[in-house]
Amino acid sequence: MAEDVVDVRITGSEKGIFVFYGLFADGVLINVETERPLLDILCGQVGISKNYLNDRVQTVFLNGRAVDDLAGEIVENNAVIALSAAMPGLVGAVFRKGGKFSSLRSVQQEPSKGSTSKERTGQVTLKLFNLIAAELGPDLLKNGILIHQDQLLRYVDWKRDILKRAFTELTVDGLQVELDDLAAFLEEADRKGHVRLFANVDQ
Repeated sequence: MAEDVVDVRITGSEKGIFVFYGLFADGVLINVETERPLLDILCGQVGISKNYLNDRVQTVFLNGRAVDDLAGEIVENNAVIALSAAMPGLVGAVFRKGGKFSSLRSVQQEPSKGSTSKERTGQVTLKLFNLIAAELGPDLLKNGILIHQDQLLRYVDWKRDILKRAFTELTVDGLQVELDDLAAFLEEADRKGHVRLFANVDQ
């Protein structure tokens, strides 16, 4: 990205880091090589194992459409990918990848073939729900997730009481900052774009 990205690192208890799993429901940005199959994006670039994808992820959406053949879907720049564990009832059965009730989906669309352009660096929004967020969240947070500054500040304000008790260190671009001063620090530094958030459990 051309813009200046702020590096925010939080260290805390396991409970404190768990708080940030809720960010994945809104979606986080991942830098990837686009115009590639969805399977390659998730396994080869995001780093999700094929076994996990096959065994644990029961529902996959690409731009709001349920996907059965991950290898046959081409991901374009700014695509939205959502992963979920098994959902309850008939809804879960209908949207489960490769499920026998997939024909009941209200919209049947052809797989996305992407554009004719070659692969290029871009971004996708990755959303994780229920158990998937809890299971994949730690590694993604350890490696850093890209979110908008306002998204982070709203979330920190919402979970402030828990974070104050659970986190041990907060740094912004290497400088130690108090949680209550985070918004003012970013504003003073004139940082209004995206934040790369790293969150690790205190050893």
